[in-house]
Amino acid sequence: MVQKFIANKVLSCSESIIITDFETGEMICQNCGRILQENIADTRKEERTFTQDQHAPTSLTMHDMGLSTIIGKYNRDFVGKPLGYEMKQSMNRMRMWDSRSQAKTSSEKNLRIALYEMVKLKEKLGLSDAVIDRAAYLYRKAAKAQLVRGRTVKSIVGACVYAACRDMETTRTIIDISNHLQEKRKLIAKAYRILFQNLRLVVPVTDPINCIIKFANNLQIPEITKREAIKIFDILKEKELTAGKNPNAVAATVIYMAGIKTNINLSQHEITRISGITSVTIRNRLQDYKKYILY
Repeated sequence: MVQKFIANKVLSCSESIIITDFETGEMICQNCGRILQENIADTRKEERTFTQDQHAPTSLTMHDMGLSTIIGKYNRDFVGKPLGYEMKQSMNRMRMWDSRSQAKTSSEKNLRIALYEMVKLKEKLGLSDAVIDRAAYLYRKAAKAQLVRGRTVKSIVGACVYAACRDMETTRTIIDISNHLQEKRKLIAKAYRILFQNLRLVVPVTDPINCIIKFANNLQIPEITKREAIKIFDILKEKELTAGKNPNAVAATVIYMAGIKTNINLSQHEITRISGITSVTIRNRLQDYKKYILY
């Protein structure tokens, strides 16, 4: 969902229209195409109201799904009178055992840590509640299938968040998740393959058009180069040359080809830094595609 609002001054633009795209987590200037901010948080709120007879819904992002008891921290009774000394001691013991009983086994403690990491990752990547709920559901399934044993919590969390992003068509790469989660990309990719094989996940393939737009915005290339890249991709798609290929690799190669056609100085090193695709992969894709595109 894209929202627009008017800003008085945006960098070099005097009167700009800022486009806030919550799907990619970016704020973009419509006039010059400059990315003003990345990984913004989704501030949209669900319009829900609850009466006194209703309760807030449960959530998969809580280890107990929000069904645990909560003992207040104030030592007063229902009319506001302070409790006696013996009752205070009893309440303190009840609070202590209540906090201990919330995570009795090691698997429950592991789940609490994993869900806490997901909430932190949500704020860093600007993900929506639906994505995190889906990631929490996948982690619970992985724990039930005993796929968490022998692997780091962060690798499984990263794999679940990446699978949820692909399932909800939210553009986040493994590299983005790895950098913010401070976990090796190879471990997250390996955990994702294990989840994909054992849980039989059905996730949609990332649309290369979204990757082209994201890489082009990060590279701050002109609009004519961006449109030329989309035009080249449409030609390759009609010839069925993009099927089965890594969408990020296709997008990086198409942008490089568009830069050559529009006389924009784009090095493979710059594209590699933004897309995470190696120069060798870009050159290999270039050899496959250049005979179908006239320069």
